[in-house]
Amino acid sequence: MSDSDSIWQQMLAKRAEWAAEQPSLSAELKAMGREAIKDVRGTMHETFFGQPEHMSEMGTPLNPTPQMTTQDLGTVYGSYESMLDAYAARGNEQQQQEEMER
Repeated sequence: MSDSDSIWQQMLAKRAEWAAEQPSLSAELKAMGREAIKDVRGTMHETFFGQPEHMSEMGTPLNPTPQMTTQDLGTVYGSYESMLDAYAARGNEQQQQEEMER
């Protein structure tokens, strides 16, 4: 019985770990709402004026910057840090190869 309990606890712990890595639901819903509004506005603009709507400026309401979106999702720190770590590791590998060639 304790083996099944420990497996169950391990499964729940892994699920909690995966859930912590997911972006926030409110950020996802906001993004879906923005896209829906842009689709409706684009369709209305094409219907009434016969041409697509121009691109709105980044940072205006309903058109956040990529940084704002990433920050809202809550993934900005983990992904940025992992990207920096990957570049640092790649730089160390190149430096080691250059030293070995000498």
